[in-house]
Amino acid sequence: MKHFLTKILLFVLPLLALMVAVEVWLENLPNDARNKHQWMLQHSRQVKTLVLGHSHNLYGIRTSQMGKDAFNLAFDSQSYRYDNYLLHHYPLDSLQTLILDFDYFQAWEDLESQPHMDVWAIRYRIYMDCDIHSRFSTYNLEVLHPKWVMDRLASTINPLYDKCDEQGWGTTARRETRPSNWNNGQRRAEGNTYHNEEILHLNEGFLRQIFDFCKERGIKVLLLNTPVTTEFRKYEDPRQVAKNKQLLHKLQRDYPNIEYLNLEADPRFTDDDFYDSDHLNQYGAAKLTHILKDHLNHTSCSSTH
Repeated sequence: MKHFLTKILLFVLPLLALMVAVEVWLENLPNDARNKHQWMLQHSRQVKTLVLGHSHNLYGIRTSQMGKDAFNLAFDSQSYRYDNYLLHHYPLDSLQTLILDFDYFQAWEDLESQPHMDVWAIRYRIYMDCDIHSRFSTYNLEVLHPKWVMDRLASTINPLYDKCDEQGWGTTARRETRPSNWNNGQRRAEGNTYHNEEILHLNEGFLRQIFDFCKERGIKVLLLNTPVTTEFRKYEDPRQVAKNKQLLHKLQRDYPNIEYLNLEADPRFTDDDFYDSDHLNQYGAAKLTHILKDHLNHTSCSSTH
């Protein structure tokens, strides 16, 4: 028995040592979550315009065009659970405007509720000091998630992978690198069509917490539906669109201070502005940000007269 246990230890210990070494290496790779967290720790008190949300806002809003007091804290697949957490996580003493996405699928996604997405919660636990999950949970070890490890390995090979500018805008969705089959509207729309209304109710709760926070502090909330291609809109599920409208009407009734700006089918955006069927490239992002800046300036001037 003792001989058997010795063999087990001789097998397990090198494996554990390898896992520890890989974990340390992974956590020391360049990381946008760590970078954004450090930026917010240093500058959050001066932020006047904050962008939250998922990849549509990450790649679509170039906060550097909005001034030095604007920051993009959106991430790929960021759900309302984490928008709400991040809003409460940093001291935002000067915050005047919050831009949050409300599009075809955002209200139907939650990282922890969907097994193919929960790996993204790692970024918050390890790199942003997020205490939603315990330090002893699987979300505190990258090496336990093979898909995440492969994505992180890709960041060492492709210099355009996992990169943001100094004010948080995602720089990798570029027209020059978009694939030939970029207008993948059917795949993207159908892949983001959901039927679990429990997640919709869950996200309504997170949105209400966000709106309550902003209402108490006099912060303007702009819900944004970013542009997508005609091909994407063609394959949207009418049921999901109708449920989104019902939720929006309910929230606007209870929170008249929030504004909804729907640019999903805005004719000012052409094929040249897209990276794929529902993400803008750098030129589309510049255009969208210009529109947002003008809109916010106009509404700000109107409210003072």
